[in-house]
Amino acid sequence: MAEYEIPFGAVHPGSANFSVRVRVEGERVVGARAIPGYLHRGFEKLMEYRTPVQNAVLSDRLCVLEPLAWNLVHAETVEQLREVEIPEKAKYIRVLLAELSRIQSHMIWYGALSMGLGFGTGFHIVFGYRDYILDIFEMITGGRVYPAGYICPGGVRKDLPSGFKEKITEVLQQVENLIPKLENPTMKARLRGVGVLKLEDAIALGATGPVLRASGLAADVRKDDPYEAYDQLDFLVPTEQAGDAYSRYRIGVREIEQSANIIRQVLQKIPDTELQPIVPKGADKIPAGETYVRNEVARGEAAMYMAGDGTSKPYRCKIRGPSLPHAVTVLEHLLRDCQIADVPAIYWSLNPCPADMDR
Repeated sequence: MAEYEIPFGAVHPGSANFSVRVRVEGERVVGARAIPGYLHRGFEKLMEYRTPVQNAVLSDRLCVLEPLAWNLVHAETVEQLREVEIPEKAKYIRVLLAELSRIQSHMIWYGALSMGLGFGTGFHIVFGYRDYILDIFEMITGGRVYPAGYICPGGVRKDLPSGFKEKITEVLQQVENLIPKLENPTMKARLRGVGVLKLEDAIALGATGPVLRASGLAADVRKDDPYEAYDQLDFLVPTEQAGDAYSRYRIGVREIEQSANIIRQVLQKIPDTELQPIVPKGADKIPAGETYVRNEVARGEAAMYMAGDGTSKPYRCKIRGPSLPHAVTVLEHLLRDCQIADVPAIYWSLNPCPADMDR
């Protein structure tokens, strides 16, 4: 049987700004070559020409699906270089927003996976619920999608508004009502046994986050190397053993549940003190030295390396996002010898963010 090549993306609605060249024999995939790089954004170099105040806003764009999580990675990196300790309340606010960000990001994941499987109803359901969380972001940061660097070096831009606990509690109830609806038998039938990633392969290929945990390893930076207020909170790290697309989907659903649990604890423990707004100071120096910070974002382990030379701008900034190994090395591995109909299911089960790859 003749072998031929099929392009999946970069204008395919199931791939976003990303392409895979799939080689097939009939319906069987015999090889695949992932091709990122369609966005040409250059954030690492842009950050070297901007102050931390400006980069706090720029960090919103590192992954458009979870900007607050990347706000936090950047802010912690600058704070470690400057040896700054932030207020306790700001730590809890950061955790609050990071977990809300994780929930809405997993909702996007579920919606994208649903679309990849032809299950349009699932897409519409979760995006309707996601709007409730965007309402909270607007209430706290002033922006629905982009928070304009709300989490910034030194803490957060401003204190929480009145009524935030009641609003968040109301939305959490909506989220918890949604969780049973995500347990869809169609997903189970379509994803079980598809795209199996063995644990040894997951480790060798650089998988982190839900992709790694779906293969059986309970690795999570929030537990393994706690930051902010995570060491004061009690939560589980969900794992699955099968390593297939269904396990990865199940991890996403279970993590929504755990994030809701974390948020309820934050609402109980957050200090009842007043935070002073942070006044931007663009001329503040970044001391000579270097640091490396890692966090657990929705897609896995996110990290930033930064070097300072005593000026007001970083000398060097290097970003490690979780999507690149998942959408290149892991994806190419999983697509070998699968059925062509399973390509979008496997791709979206890895929850990549093309914007996170091109930086």
